[in-house]
Amino acid sequence: MSSPRTVIERTRNPLHFLTPTAVVTAVLLAALSALLVFGLIGVSVAEEFEPYHGYIWVPRLLVVVSVILIATVLGHLLRRRLFRK
Repeated sequence: MSSPRTVIERTRNPLHFLTPTAVVTAVLLAALSALLVFGLIGVSVAEEFEPYHGYIWVPRLLVVVSVILIATVLGHLLRRRLFRK
């Protein structure tokens, strides 16, 4: 015979931290990290090949935008975590 406490413990969600907001934030950070890596590879390729020197601004722009967005999202997460009531 199971006690009421055991029944309650079984019904708890073991993945309670996987809220839709947390999943979307993790997917967003993963996509921005992939964009950052793609931009860094683009910068190295554009520096290596002479015909692409005029277009090096595109991967640099990708790197700058992705770094700014990653910093913004992480800053928002830290503020929510640190100043939570």
